[in-house]
Amino acid sequence: MRVGEVTFLEDKDFFHFKNECISDDGWNVCYDKSACRVSTKKNSLSNFDVLRVQSEYSDISAELLYDVIHDGDYRPTWDTAMLEGYELCAVAHNSDIGYYSMKSPPPFSNRDFVTQRSWLDWGHDHDKIIINHSVNHLREPLRKNCVRGISYLTGYLLVPTGPSSCKFYYMTQSDPGGNLPAWVVNRASKVFVPKLMKRLAKACSKYEKWKAKNQPSFKPWLFPEQMNVGNYNPADVGQLDTKETLTASANNNEAAVQENSVPDTNLEQDD
Repeated sequence: MRVGEVTFLEDKDFFHFKNECISDDGWNVCYDKSACRVSTKKNSLSNFDVLRVQSEYSDISAELLYDVIHDGDYRPTWDTAMLEGYELCAVAHNSDIGYYSMKSPPPFSNRDFVTQRSWLDWGHDHDKIIINHSVNHLREPLRKNCVRGISYLTGYLLVPTGPSSCKFYYMTQSDPGGNLPAWVVNRASKVFVPKLMKRLAKACSKYEKWKAKNQPSFKPWLFPEQMNVGNYNPADVGQLDTKETLTASANNNEAAVQENSVPDTNLEQDD
């Protein structure tokens, strides 16, 4: 995948992502506690490290976790950082382009992303993968109230370990744009990420009851004939200049924020 290009992925592309998730080469562990391990790795595309999260759930199946991550209608109930999120178009039976905006910890500017998302489910008791990368959809130009971030490669790998247990991997190679100090990401990985894993587990425990009252049979990630957005039009996707995008709406005051001026509670997000 190349940033800015709409891509039709093959199995080998998903396998490549899986190998990146499970290989420990080059990774430095920065948090390892309560079945949650957070690691970082240097990269040539951004000053921000690649971030990887590994966790194990003993009472959540890969199928359930896959549904929870995919279900955009359910996401606002558990993703406390989310401001907006919706699909723009369907690219293929297992791919779409969407918009997502999120709150940043005060005093930093909010961030948003426009990405092509692709997914592959190898079936019951088999791996499931969701990955995305940034594109420039002309229906979502830069916004004044958000800094546009870039996802070079971000995704989830779910590996079943039993009928109701699984291993969870999240990996992101991204740049939040603007003038966000690197210490923000480094601290958030140790404060916000572990709490997010607990929140995701809690969301899974409530999903089936919620889904039973909210279009229980509507799962377009499993049944592509249910996708109800317009089809991808190549004319709607423009060129993406990452340097221009990352600096276009930069908040110059962000770089001056000192680490000791932002408490951990700002990085945790609200429950």
